[in-house]
Amino acid sequence: MYDIPKGRKDGRRSKIEDTINLPFPTFNASELVRVFGKRGFSAQYMVALSGKYSSSSPIKLLGVSRCSSSFCGHHLVYAGAHTLGVARCSSFKTRLSDPVDPTMDSDFSKALAKTCSGGDNAEQSFDVTRNNFDSFYFQALQRKAGVLFSDQTLYNNPETKAIVNNYAMNQAMFFLDFQRAMVKMSLLDVKEGSKGEVRADCRKVN
Repeated sequence: MYDIPKGRKDGRRSKIEDTINLPFPTFNASELVRVFGKRGFSAQYMVALSGKYSSSSPIKLLGVSRCSSSFCGHHLVYAGAHTLGVARCSSFKTRLSDPVDPTMDSDFSKALAKTCSGGDNAEQSFDVTRNNFDSFYFQALQRKAGVLFSDQTLYNNPETKAIVNNYAMNQAMFFLDFQRAMVKMSLLDVKEGSKGEVRADCRKVN
């Protein structure tokens, strides 16, 4: 639990085209660092935010329903990396094509293939504790068991690999950095006065 600034309003616009510049599950670590860097987030904060939850869809994950006209401040986290939630097969099945993504553990790739035998909407948890907020996600990356390409790439890049290792070993560090990054995110594109609204249903504008 941690405190964040209160009183933030929802945007008055919610359009799928506003997500065109948002990162996707196919981004590598360098691309993720660049995109997050444009919004003032360090590589460390980007990796920390990667520990947030998802339901695998870039649109759902990024909180499009609460987007500003330029960026989704409500949920900046891209469609990868998470300590909570699941990913749908449609977001990682390309990693299983011939040839299979060599950055994956062979047994893990077989497990993902089994999941995808249930179709594009079949779900795979990001780590073994899908309902707990912990550092198991980062430990999965160390075992080459990242579900999305944008997950595993964090361990394959020297700059972000060290951060992953630190979080995997020190859960308290992950929690602290995550809190700080979330507070920073809460200050993005704040809507005041008539520029925002308090939605009766957070999934759509009033």
